[in-house]
Amino acid sequence: MLDSDAVLVERTLKLNDQQAFARLMLRHQLVVRSLLARCCRNDRHAVDDLVQETFLRAYLSLSSFRSEAKFSTWLYRIAFNLVADKFRRKSLDYCDLDSIQGIADNCKLLSQSDLRGDLVKALDKISEQQKIAVRLCLEEGYTHADAAEAMNLPLGTVKSHVSRGRAQLQQLLVHWGEVA
Repeated sequence: MLDSDAVLVERTLKLNDQQAFARLMLRHQLVVRSLLARCCRNDRHAVDDLVQETFLRAYLSLSSFRSEAKFSTWLYRIAFNLVADKFRRKSLDYCDLDSIQGIADNCKLLSQSDLRGDLVKALDKISEQQKIAVRLCLEEGYTHADAAEAMNLPLGTVKSHVSRGRAQLQQLLVHWGEVA
């Protein structure tokens, strides 16, 4: 029987059990890597660095983890904060939102590279919080509540960010057709 995340966190903290934390890493590394790969446009080196930094920060701040949220949500928040920090410092070309449902479907006859370029330009014109909220809810499939937890923001704020971000993207990309 597999130990729960909570049991592994407790063993890591109380017994300084490195194997317990290694099991947490193994359990969550593929999802963290996948999430970061999409954020970093599959830049393998950037993803490797961010995955390593995510787990290092998680280990160093494990004592601040409160079991009110799932460990995975807490870990994903660390990963997203790292990406957001890198984006703020412009050391990463941020997220590629070319897979937002509806945009590509409405633009079948137009070049994907042109769409991608216009998306990047449009994303530069919306706030960072809106970018993250749109990405989580529209691309990653998070519920508004899960996104609020991951972004450490009130639910209403996340809903506003998604709504405003989507509306601005619709305006900015109107020449591509209606954004779903």
